[in-house]
Amino acid sequence: MGKFKKLGIILTATAFSVGVLTPISQASANVKEPSERIEIQLAASETKVTKSMLIKKLRALFPNEFSFVTDNDFNSGGGHFYRDDTTVRYDLNFHKTVNGKDIYGGFTFKGEDLELEHFYYQPANITEAMYPAKYSENEAKKIAEDFLKKFANTENYKLRNDGLNYINMGFNRPLSQPITYSFSYSPTYNDVLIGDQSITIDVLANGEITGMYRNTESINKASFDNVSEKKNEEEMVSQVRDNLAVELRYYVDYSSDTRNVKLVYMPASGFNGVHALTGQWQTTNGFSTQVPKTKSAIKISSQQLPPRKSGMTVADAEEFAKTFLKVDDDKAKLNIEMVDERENENGETIYSINYMYMYSNGGSGTTFEINKATGDIVQYHDLKRDFTNSDKTNVLSKDAALSKAIEYLKQWSPSYLHEYSMPIDEPAIDEYSKTYYFSFPRIVNGIAVVGDEISVGIDSDGSLLSLNVNKQKINNWPSISQAIPNEKAKEAYSNALTLQLQYVKQNTEDKQQYDLVYAPIFNGSVVNQIDAITGEWLYQVDSSKEKPTISHPTAANELNYLLNQNVLEVKDLANFNADAAITKGEALKILLKSLTYGYYGGGDGEKQSFNNIDKNHPLYGTVEQAVRMGILQPANQFAIDETLTRQELAVWSVKILQLENVAKLKEIYKLNFADAASIDPAYAGHIAIANGMGLIDLQQNNFNATKNVSYADLAVSTVRLAKAIQENTSDRNFYY
Repeated sequence: MGKFKKLGIILTATAFSVGVLTPISQASANVKEPSERIEIQLAASETKVTKSMLIKKLRALFPNEFSFVTDNDFNSGGGHFYRDDTTVRYDLNFHKTVNGKDIYGGFTFKGEDLELEHFYYQPANITEAMYPAKYSENEAKKIAEDFLKKFANTENYKLRNDGLNYINMGFNRPLSQPITYSFSYSPTYNDVLIGDQSITIDVLANGEITGMYRNTESINKASFDNVSEKKNEEEMVSQVRDNLAVELRYYVDYSSDTRNVKLVYMPASGFNGVHALTGQWQTTNGFSTQVPKTKSAIKISSQQLPPRKSGMTVADAEEFAKTFLKVDDDKAKLNIEMVDERENENGETIYSINYMYMYSNGGSGTTFEINKATGDIVQYHDLKRDFTNSDKTNVLSKDAALSKAIEYLKQWSPSYLHEYSMPIDEPAIDEYSKTYYFSFPRIVNGIAVVGDEISVGIDSDGSLLSLNVNKQKINNWPSISQAIPNEKAKEAYSNALTLQLQYVKQNTEDKQQYDLVYAPIFNGSVVNQIDAITGEWLYQVDSSKEKPTISHPTAANELNYLLNQNVLEVKDLANFNADAAITKGEALKILLKSLTYGYYGGGDGEKQSFNNIDKNHPLYGTVEQAVRMGILQPANQFAIDETLTRQELAVWSVKILQLENVAKLKEIYKLNFADAASIDPAYAGHIAIANGMGLIDLQQNNFNATKNVSYADLAVSTVRLAKAIQENTSDRNFYY
């Protein structure tokens, strides 16, 4: 529980929340990182839209879906807008409990017509969205298409086929989570996709629509390149292939609370596509006649710098905030609302300073964060631009802005700089506001880490707009020595290359010109990487290819489900025997891959739980994760190669469900099995629970406690266990 100190009023109605757009790391590192979007709250007197107006709009879009939510159940806030988009948005949300189940949803409407821009919905009953799914992907797509028709001017929208529809981006989805289908549709012009606009619709496998995000705008005043003037696609493919290079990088997956790290090969050239008319290279900040190249990693500081201020107190943090955030009294009044002391995901103690600027026609506020141990700033976003104007007459050059960024880092966040590199990729430049956004990637084992960086924003006058230190605590970094050769990865990229023709709007002051661009697609996806250890593509997109299947008289569906979810690994399907006894090590791996995101950290400084499973063992991470989850208890040895028995599977299942204490009350259970007398009393409770919950079936009225578990047996039990976890909402253990 974090300690905090109240320092004034609670955030008022004119406060706003800060939203930092954090994109999923792309296949190539040459991805423009958008600047933070600050919500600016309208004054209450300026808000003309009422809650009842929003509810009426919602009921029209969803005439049947939210009938259980009364008008009084809804909450709404005042309107807000962004610095870079003055269209006013209005939020409507609800959260209620029905039959012991939490149900909640949120909706954002924008503009004078109150167009639905975004919504999310968590229904109460998602059992039918678990395996076996009530609706197939094709049936869900029909539901999404029907929903799309509710919006005006979507007749020319097409389903994207470049991988943006697929949410399983190389990581395991815990099978205890509902199956969700995601479909992205983009508008077209001249039958060509407009690449930077889309409507994404999420459909649960029970047929319910649970999310939508709309990123579209009017193209009535836009101009478009002439499709008839485009260069030959084969010529452009050759141009890209001839200039293709790949490099090793670490990739941090943020799809779960766990930080999953992979060693990957990614395109090294700093281009995102080729102009279809001129053949010029599309970069983060426009088109270039020269092929952009990424730079080598050079650390900001060759040695660790002293901390800004060691051992800060709450009072120190407050006083520093007052000085650092100070503005002229005639422009705004600074209010420090609260200093909250908390521990972040890395185990570091952080001071979060909540503050507000109050000015004549409203106010704005956010959180400013400092590392307690070092005094370094770890998060800051400048709000003074809400009520002051930067001098745009003397705009800094890119090099001058970079120098200012480094200067600020050494002044405000020095302790981290020996682990981070100078920018490898080009900065994102906002041509309208003349601001720069630099990314300083972390360097581990001499290579850059995608998804772990320090981000710095510099205004046109050289002032600091933002500073974010995004250091992740990661102990196990895959060894570079295990990577496949660079040439092999480059060949795979070259063979998998295709181009997608699309219209793209550049980030320039001319917001109405759409250029025709050939965008590279690798293995069917605009977002893709090669696992540098296995040589396999991380994202398999093409669902049209016939998938290999496993035949079995009773467990074929479950076996193939686990196979398609990348849980069950079978190297030789033709000779795979699903009735073969499974070892404890293999069973543990399948269970944990089914119920977690499939990454198990730890290692440095962590105690080894079994003498025979050291850090070099291929199942070390799996075994240690099982210990952390309480499935296994540390001991001298773990018989990883012994076959798993049915009673051992019952014990593991009960521990996963957190029913161990109940199982120990063995005197309350009466086993009505034919072989009940032969069951070890120590396992009676576990077996009774596992059988009573339908996780493990009887065999001709016998439990056969010491009989081996087969692959087929485990597949059936694993799917049932995942459903039991969801129904009992006990999957909180599975996000390690």
